[in-house]
Amino acid sequence: MPTRLSSIQYQNPSQPLSIDSNNKPLLIVPVFQDKTKDPKKPTFQTSTELTYAEKQVGFNIAETFKLEEFTGGYGSSLYVSNSAMPASTLFVGFGDQQKKDRLPVYRIHKAYSKALSAVKRKELTNLIGIISTDDKNKLQDVLSLQLICAVGDHFYETREVKEPSEHQATLTLIAHQSAGKSATAEFGLATVKARALAMDLVNMPANIKTTASLANAANSLKELGLTVTIQNNVEWIKSNMPCFYEVGRGSVITDPPRWIQVHYKPPQPVSRKIALVGKSVIFDTGGYQVKPDPYMNTMKADMTGGATVLSVIQAVAALKVPNIEVTAYLAATPNKIDSDAMLPDSIVNTSSGKKVEIRHTDAEGRLTLIDAVNQAEKDSPDLIFTIATLTGSAAHAVGPRTALMSNNNEWRDKFAKIAEQYGDSCQVLDILEEDFEDIKSKLDGADINNTGHEKYRGAQTAASFILSGLADENKPLIHLDVAGGDMTTDEKATAIAVRGLLGFIYEQ
Repeated sequence: MPTRLSSIQYQNPSQPLSIDSNNKPLLIVPVFQDKTKDPKKPTFQTSTELTYAEKQVGFNIAETFKLEEFTGGYGSSLYVSNSAMPASTLFVGFGDQQKKDRLPVYRIHKAYSKALSAVKRKELTNLIGIISTDDKNKLQDVLSLQLICAVGDHFYETREVKEPSEHQATLTLIAHQSAGKSATAEFGLATVKARALAMDLVNMPANIKTTASLANAANSLKELGLTVTIQNNVEWIKSNMPCFYEVGRGSVITDPPRWIQVHYKPPQPVSRKIALVGKSVIFDTGGYQVKPDPYMNTMKADMTGGATVLSVIQAVAALKVPNIEVTAYLAATPNKIDSDAMLPDSIVNTSSGKKVEIRHTDAEGRLTLIDAVNQAEKDSPDLIFTIATLTGSAAHAVGPRTALMSNNNEWRDKFAKIAEQYGDSCQVLDILEEDFEDIKSKLDGADINNTGHEKYRGAQTAASFILSGLADENKPLIHLDVAGGDMTTDEKATAIAVRGLLGFIYEQ
């Protein structure tokens, strides 16, 4: 995938750092603030990491900070470089030293990313992250992974970039050996490549993205030993996944629906089976109840869930995660308009046998997912995830974070904790019995409807609709609504939920 970060390695701080004068490195150094003397006039916090850096760069860091009025405030950075120096240096501010153990992980990634954006990419071919010279540093593993992800993101380029970069980049992390699972070069590089795949698929222009694009991406994973099954027989989909088929009716001729499954089986005995079901609406026009003009843009990203599950299972296979069996499921189709497209007021069947009243053609994602979840359940997973850009309600409720819902609070809370540790922030929304009552259809011929009757709790009623596809209502299902965080404000993919899902599977 298009990321120029080609290698990652760790080096113990006790070993001498070799600096290549022909390939001047960029040192990346964390800096915290000291507010103990005067909270209104903070200074930078001295640290062994700064002392280590000073030995490498050949200038007085304290004097430079004073001259530049740099104190290490959160989100600030200082870039120091000239031709006479053996290395350029990027100091990254993380804020109050006394609060560093409570600093949310996603904000660490955000600070690194912001700082790196100020440096020209051509100067970033040889990076050295000074993570920790103290073997008791509790933040070592977190800083390592988030710097790796930030660097990987910075080197990501879409396939459509006009002038692709030719240089490959390397990253060396100065840190003590850790027992942490995520603090390995292998895990870091697998995460970077997974995020690049997710971003690449989401960023693909709408005019060339089709269900075949996801099918091709799935097939490319066979080289990792994954089993890929693609059902593109429209009659099979119509018979076995009728609600999914209903969404795809508007594009059967131009871009027929595909049911994609990618399976990873570990070489060791299986202790747990996890299903990853990703919403894969290639482009969402809203159907006959067409989206208003401002909401049509970025709808190429409505398959973020599908991109996410493909990228996660790619990393799982690359890491050869032991004992956990994982299957990714994608019900891929556009939501378009033609003479045979789905109509509001229709009543359609589902894989589970429940009948659905179509009240709005722009509530299509849940129509694909209710069948996908039911099909995934037939493979007897211990836990099901759904990942979807599903509702504007979730975006309004939690902003760019993931709205996290589940029918099992124990699994939900476990995932939330691990996802936060890996840099994907979630906010929990409780699903109530009233949410299931709200989606009950008032028509004699239907059981549920795809919008709910009330104008509030839209994220939760959508989740309850998906849960209605389960044959066993007690089957643990974790629903991630990522509608508020799939794209940046400048309309670029974020790879939301990739770190959290991969971290969760990796920690099992």
